[in-house]
Amino acid sequence: MSKNANLSEKKIAYSEYAYFFSVLFLAISIAFMKAAGFGVSLSSAPAYVIYEKVSLTQTISYGTAEYTIQAFVLLFLFIVTGKFGKRHVFSFLSTLIFAATIDAISNILALLPLQYIWLRVLLVVFAIVIGPLGYALMDHTYISPIVYILYEQEISKATGRSRNLVYWTYNIISGCFALGFSFYFFGMGTFVGVNIATILYTLSKILLREPWEKFIEKHFKFRSKYKQLERHFK
Repeated sequence: MSKNANLSEKKIAYSEYAYFFSVLFLAISIAFMKAAGFGVSLSSAPAYVIYEKVSLTQTISYGTAEYTIQAFVLLFLFIVTGKFGKRHVFSFLSTLIFAATIDAISNILALLPLQYIWLRVLLVVFAIVIGPLGYALMDHTYISPIVYILYEQEISKATGRSRNLVYWTYNIISGCFALGFSFYFFGMGTFVGVNIATILYTLSKILLREPWEKFIEKHFKFRSKYKQLERHFK
């Protein structure tokens, strides 16, 4: 069968929907891991530790800690690249949506009987499957991604390094910061934010992101649904 025939069999999907489901799936994965209590992703771990520490004395949502940390990442990105434009502003707006979605889902999950270990394990399993799908979908939209992913894209472009290298460098550094914060705030040997689910999520990103990407590429052809919206991101 020819390549053109294969392309014609692909279903039409819209970039705007890819963005919506990407943010939703990423938020679900983090909210589920947070509720399970076995650690979160490496990139979100510093925000989680800060959230746990501040919540001991003040009222704060996890989403607030998340977008605060990502604001600092965005500032660092500006310092490194010397560039700041609409794409960066929209990226922070995406982060605010991401953070608000995490908080909304977390409020719903708080109604579940999370004292049952089997339920928390199910949440982790679902999170490590759907998280890589969220990352894969973000590569099929023109809308600015959340700051973590924008950082990966912009630093890769500015340095000429592969996105994979930038991604893992950033995540390893984030994990080190999270461990440092955890040990400092809660005592040596206390793992807050970084735990078994963090390892499983990291492995799932290695094993599942590319298969999800291939699945998407095989079955869908993306195009813009709202041309007037797209021009704001160019």
